[in-house]
Amino acid sequence: SAMNLLQSLHNPSHRIGFHYFPDSLHYRESDLNKWLPELIALGARWLVLTSSTARAIPEFFIRKVVEAGIEPIIQFSEDPIFQSVDTRLLSPLMNSYARWGCKVIQFFDQPNSRSSWGKETQSNTNPVDRFLDSWLPLANLTIQSGMLPLMPSLEPGGTYWDTAFFLATLQRIRQRQQKDILENIIL
Repeated sequence: SAMNLLQSLHNPSHRIGFHYFPDSLHYRESDLNKWLPELIALGARWLVLTSSTARAIPEFFIRKVVEAGIEPIIQFSEDPIFQSVDTRLLSPLMNSYARWGCKVIQFFDQPNSRSSWGKETQSNTNPVDRFLDSWLPLANLTIQSGMLPLMPSLEPGGTYWDTAFFLATLQRIRQRQQKDILENIIL
């Protein structure tokens, strides 16, 4: 559950974590053999891994990270926020990640920044609502797959002020009556 994971991460010895490469090209066995001992030596407890919606991070890679006591956080940030992602096609990938030991999934990055919105975004559309239209189905899929959705990080300041965006996002999640998300989201 979200509470157990948060309690675990609240432990001071579990606070050290890293972002792995910002692409999905470094998931070979040779990469794992090079970097996993370094991560263990540094006391890493979590590791952000970039994934594609079209192709999974290899199972052996994730399982070895989990076996080393490092919490993999899967981040899907390659697609523009307002691009539609078919949850039916993504469901098998999400179920695989859960089966391999993943517990936390993040979709998108810096949704309050115009650079994350894609070219076709209309300036007169509320970016919080557009973000939630894309993110809520993915967050619900994450929960249905047995994992927890991580609210994407916000750009400090940002095109849409970060604190205002955050507050509006939480208010709109509540207005849309997304109780499961409010109870399971990691901020």
